[in-house]
Amino acid sequence: MRRARLVTGLRRRPYRYALALVLACASLIALILLYTDRSIAAKDKLTQIGAGLAASIIFAVIYTIFANREYTEMIRAEIADQLADHLNDILRQIRQLNQLFLPTDQYPATKGFDQRFNRDLTRDMCRSTFYFFRGTSAKYVPARLRLCDHHLDVAQVMLLDPRADGTIEARAMDRRRRPEYDGKNLGEIKEEIKGEILLALIALFDCRDQCDIEVGFSATTSPVRIEVFDDAIYTSLYRSAESERNTHPETARFGRDSQPYQIFRDECRRQLQLATSRRRFTTRDTDVDILEFVSSLGFVGIGLTELDEQRERYKVFIMPFSNILMTTPGVAP
Repeated sequence: MRRARLVTGLRRRPYRYALALVLACASLIALILLYTDRSIAAKDKLTQIGAGLAASIIFAVIYTIFANREYTEMIRAEIADQLADHLNDILRQIRQLNQLFLPTDQYPATKGFDQRFNRDLTRDMCRSTFYFFRGTSAKYVPARLRLCDHHLDVAQVMLLDPRADGTIEARAMDRRRRPEYDGKNLGEIKEEIKGEILLALIALFDCRDQCDIEVGFSATTSPVRIEVFDDAIYTSLYRSAESERNTHPETARFGRDSQPYQIFRDECRRQLQLATSRRRFTTRDTDVDILEFVSSLGFVGIGLTELDEQRERYKVFIMPFSNILMTTPGVAP
C-alpha cells in the first residue's frame, strides 16, 4: 500500500508543478505587458488576458500530459529494475541453498537392481581419482571396481568388524525387517553377514591390480551406507520405511559443494583412521598375506584351498550383478 501511494504521488507531482509554473509565469508576463500598454482599453486588456490564459492552460495541459507520461515510464522502469535485481538476489540465494542442502538426484528403494542408480554411480566412479565406501560388507564393490575404465589412486572401504558380535547383531536386526529374511532367525542372518564380509574382503584383495585397496573395520554400525567420489556422495538409508520393504535401500546423490558431502567425507576418513583393524592391499601382497589377515579377523580354518573356494563362491554370487552392470545403458565401457 505504501509503495502504491508513493508511486501515485510521484505521478501527480510533475503535473502539478508544471501546470502551476506555466500559469504563474504566463500570467505574470501578460499582466506586466498589459499594464504598461496605455493605448488599449481595459475591456480589451481583459479579453487579451483571458485569451492568453486559455492558451497557457492548453499548452500546460499538453506539456504535462507528455511530461507525466515520460516520468511515469521512468518510475516504472526504475521499479522494474529494482525488483529484477531483488529477484535475482533471491534466486541466487535459493540456488546456493539448494546446492548446499538438497540432493542432485534421488533413487527409490527397489527389489531388483536399479539401472539408473548403477549408471550414475559408475559414471561418478569412472571420473573419480578415489573411492570411499562405508557399509556392511561391500559385496558389490569389487564388481564396480572391475568395471571402472581407469585406475583409481585408491579405494578405501569400511566394513563391519566380524569380531564385534553386537555390531553384527544390530545389522542383522535391520535386515530381519526385510521380506526376503522372513523365516530366518537372527543367528542365521548374523552368519550370512559374516560370510558376505569374508567374500567381499577376498574379492577386494583380488582387485589390488586395479588400485591400492585400503580396508578398515568398524565396531559400530550405521543406518546409512556412504559412497564418496571426487564430485559426489551417495547416501543410502537402511532404516527408512521404503528401504525396509525392499532389497536395495533408497539413495540420494549430493554434489561436492553440499554440506552432506563435506560432513560425511571428513567423518568417514576419520573413522578409517580410527578403525579397529586396518590394512592396505597392493600388488606386492600374496595369498599368504590375505590368509593371515582374515585369520586375524576371526575367520578360522581358511587355507589356500578354502581361499580358492571362496573365490569361486564370489564369482557365482556376483554374476547376476555383473551382468546387470554390463547391460546397463551408459555403464559398460
